[in-house]
Amino acid sequence: MDLHTLHVEHAALLTLIMILTFINIRIHRDAAGVVWFAGFGSCICAGAILIALRTYIPDALSIAVGNVMFSAGYLCLHRSMTGFFSQGAGQWRIQAGLLALQIVSQVEYGWRHPDTTKRLLALSIILAVQVALTALFVVRHTPGFMKAAGWLMGTLLALLSLGNLGRIVSLLIVPAPSDYLQGGGMLAWTILNTTILQVGVLVAFVWMTAARLHHDLEVQALTDPLTGVLNRRAIELLAKRTFAANSRGSRPISAILFDLDDFKKVNDSFGHLCGDNILIAISRSVEQKLRPGDMMARLGGDEFVVLLEATDIEAANVVAQRLRNEVERLRVRHDRREISVTASFGVAQVHDNVAGWKELLTKCDHALYAEKDAGRKVATPME
Repeated sequence: MDLHTLHVEHAALLTLIMILTFINIRIHRDAAGVVWFAGFGSCICAGAILIALRTYIPDALSIAVGNVMFSAGYLCLHRSMTGFFSQGAGQWRIQAGLLALQIVSQVEYGWRHPDTTKRLLALSIILAVQVALTALFVVRHTPGFMKAAGWLMGTLLALLSLGNLGRIVSLLIVPAPSDYLQGGGMLAWTILNTTILQVGVLVAFVWMTAARLHHDLEVQALTDPLTGVLNRRAIELLAKRTFAANSRGSRPISAILFDLDDFKKVNDSFGHLCGDNILIAISRSVEQKLRPGDMMARLGGDEFVVLLEATDIEAANVVAQRLRNEVERLRVRHDRREISVTASFGVAQVHDNVAGWKELLTKCDHALYAEKDAGRKVATPME
């Protein structure tokens, strides 16, 4: 198949895939990086169309501008990935510098002093570096929940970079003819390889956005929307896993249940917005005092629980006292007032694996109300 036909097929396939990609972007329009990815798809699609129109439009437009569009597209792709992984505009200056070099080389060897071999060498070297940098970035920053999709993206980009390196080697061995469209099998293979891999990149991004959406939905389902800590369903699932991992009951499992004393007075005196701010502040403050591996959840209202794996009752009491002190030290400003609260704590441990999460929580509940019944009085909100 001749090079011109391959370029036409390349342009047609990218156009079709771009339509599907824009549909995906519309669905996931709030996802980070999608606008830049649309820029990537638009640039490479435009570049492919311009090159496919060679002999029908001026060579300067088809060759110089068409090839520059590919570099511009890979700059957009890199920016899309940095945004998608919330890493800022990493390597932005490097990518911009490479694009500037591409513009200079393509104008020089594609328009002012036409030289097919030098033009293709410059194009391939710069694209290889651009794509390799993005591949490395994706592999390094892909989180575990989208490992398969991220590594697919990184692999496809690495193969694109290697394809350009292969073209460099081929051109050094056998220079390209002055009429690019009369090029041999290596150039044809490069076009075919690039087409397949670029389509693969578009598909990989769709997979990545779907994986991100699925993960975000899972997080929302397991997170308390007000405080950001785990919710009741999440802590029950984690407790179930904890007990299953401790099937022989070889390690003690404890829990701390606490609620805020007379919290209704806070809402009645200062409003529910103030109450919400206190719950948020306490959640953040208490989480900072927990040990690695401790799991905190909001059960509802002003009631919280902390699951302590491999922790006996004595150690759990130490943790509870630390949390009690943290709550009592906390001051939340509201309408030029400083509001303070106290909390009651119930601590319990299960000694065998026959007892499950519900029994542990029940023991904590009994301990908490025993403390309240014992007459622990706490400070009311103060101005």
